[in-house]
Parts: sequence; structure tokens; C-alpha cells
Amino acid sequence: MGQVVLGFRSLLIKAVIFFVMAGLLAWTLGGTLFPQPTVVNLPGAGETYWRVSSGGELHGLQWSLMQGDQEIMSGRWQSAIGPVILDGTVWIATGNAGQWSVLKVTGSTAEEVVSPPSEVLSELFPSVK
Repeated sequence: MGQVVLGFRSLLIKAVIFFVMAGLLAWTLGGTLFPQPTVVNLPGAGETYWRVSSGGELHGLQWSLMQGDQEIMSGRWQSAIGPVILDGTVWIATGNAGQWSVLKVTGSTAEEVVSPPSEVLSELFPSVK
């Protein structure tokens, strides 16, 4: 029984040394053992912009529509377009698998518009005629 306890103690000491050395190596190289998501703020229109996060515990891309420092909405879309400002109104589009949703940003909320004006569509999707 004493040999088993000595074996576990030796294993524990080796594991602690491994994690300390791995942590020191990660710190030396400018990282961490448990990385945080990479966050990128994209250019926007007015105070409305996209924040894209990836890595860490996110397991993919997460889009967040921001207005100043406040998050309006977030999701895991394949694509996001905008924001564009038309007649003082902010418009965005989000897409998954070829299905696009056009949203109108009003204050701190975003509501889906089923039939957006043609000017909005031509501004959001300029290459589509």
C-alpha cells in the first residue's frame, strides 16, 4: 500500500512541475494556458459597429452588434453586412446558408424587416442588381 501512495505522490509532483513549466513557457511566449477569445471591433456607421469574437470557449465566431459600449444583439451568423445609415436609420443584414435577414436598428433594439425598401437593399448589397 505504501508503494501505491508513493507512486501517486510522485505522479502529482510531476504533474505540478509540468503545469508550472507549461505556464511559464506560455507566459514567456506572450500567451496563457487558458486563452481568452480574440475580439475585433470592425468599422461601422456612426456609433454602430460589429464586434467579432473567436477562440477561447466560444467554439466558432460570435457576432455582436454594438452601439457605443452597449451590445444590441449577438449571434452566430455566417455573414453580417452593414451597418449602413439611410435617412437617419441604421440597417444591417445577417445571413446563414444563403438566407438573409435585414434588420432595422432603433435605439438599443434591432427588429427584422420582412420587406425592406429597395434603397436599403441596394445599399446593403451593392453588387446585386
